[in-house]
Amino acid sequence: MSDNQLEQSDRRPRPLVRLIGLLMIIISVALATYLVVAYFAFETGKAEAVQQAATTRAEAINRQLELAEQELADSNYNIALRRLEYVIAEDADNGRAQTLRQQALAMKEASEFPQPTLEPQAPPAGEEELNDQPAVEPLPELQTIRRLATGEQWAEALPLLIAFQRQHPDYQRPQTDQLLYDTYVNLGLDYINTEKVELALNYFAQAEKLGNLPQEVLDYRLWADLYLNGIAYTGVNFDIAAGYFRDLCAAAPFYQSSCNRLYEALIGYGDQLAYSQDWCPAESVYREAWGQRATDGLNAKLAQAQEGCAGATPVPLTGTLPITPTNPLSGTLPITPTEPGG
Repeated sequence: MSDNQLEQSDRRPRPLVRLIGLLMIIISVALATYLVVAYFAFETGKAEAVQQAATTRAEAINRQLELAEQELADSNYNIALRRLEYVIAEDADNGRAQTLRQQALAMKEASEFPQPTLEPQAPPAGEEELNDQPAVEPLPELQTIRRLATGEQWAEALPLLIAFQRQHPDYQRPQTDQLLYDTYVNLGLDYINTEKVELALNYFAQAEKLGNLPQEVLDYRLWADLYLNGIAYTGVNFDIAAGYFRDLCAAAPFYQSSCNRLYEALIGYGDQLAYSQDWCPAESVYREAWGQRATDGLNAKLAQAQEGCAGATPVPLTGTLPITPTNPLSGTLPITPTEPGG
C-alpha cells in the first residue's frame, strides 16, 4: 500500500469522530439544560410549597380564633381556652389570642358550671310524708361522697356513689342523681384526651341517661368519634384515615394530636401512591402534608414525586393530533396484506 493510500485511510475516520464528538456535545448541552430547568422547577415548587404551608398555618390559626370567639359567645369557656392555648403555642406573639385568653379566663371565673336538666322522676310511694318531716343530717357515706366531689376526686367518688344509691335508692335521690351526673361528666372530661377515649365516651353515655349533656361534652364526643374512626383505618386505609383526621384537625387541632396524625396518614398514603408509581396523586398528597409540616424527608419525597409526575405526563406535539385506534365496522373483517400475485 502506497503512502498516499495510507494517508487517505487515516483521514477517513475523522468525519465520524467529529460527528460523534458533536453528538456528545449536543447531548451534554441538552442534559445540562434539562438539569438546569429541573433545578429551577424544583426550587419554584419548593418555594410554592413553603408559601402554601405558611398560608395553611395562617388560615388554621385564624379559624381557631374565630371558633374561640364563638365558643366564648356560647359560654363554652373551657374549649375556647383550649383553642386559644393551641394558637398561642403556634404563635406566641399573637395579640388577638392573648386578649381573648384573658377574656375567657375572666368569664370562666365569673361563671359556674352549667347545671343539667335532669329528667323528672316520679317520687316513690310515701316520699310525700317523708318530705314533711324535719330535715335530718345526711348519712355519713353521703357526706364522704360530697367531700370527694368537692375535691374533684371523681374516680374515688363514683363507686361509693353507686353503692350508696343501691343501698339507699330513695334517700335524697335528686341530689344523688345530680352528684352522679357531675361525676360521670367530669370523669369523661378527665379521660377524653387520653388513651382511654372509649371509657370517657361510656361515662358521657351514662351521664346522658340522667340529663342533657353540656355543649362542651357534645363537642368532645364528636371529636372522639372522628379520632376513633381515624385510628381504626390507620395502617389499613390511609386515605380514609386522613379524611377523618383532616376534619378533626380543622375542628380541634388541640385534640389527640390530630394534626400530627393527619400528617402521618398523609405520608402513609403518599408512600403507597409512590410505591405504585402514581406520581401525580402522590405529589398532591405530599404537598398537603408539607402544609402541615415541612421536613427534609418530606422534601425528598415531594421532589421525587414531582420528577415522576413530570416524566409521566405526556406532552403532545404542537400542531399534531393524537392518533387514536378505531374499531372495525360491525360486520366487516380487517384487511390483511396478500402476497404479490396471490
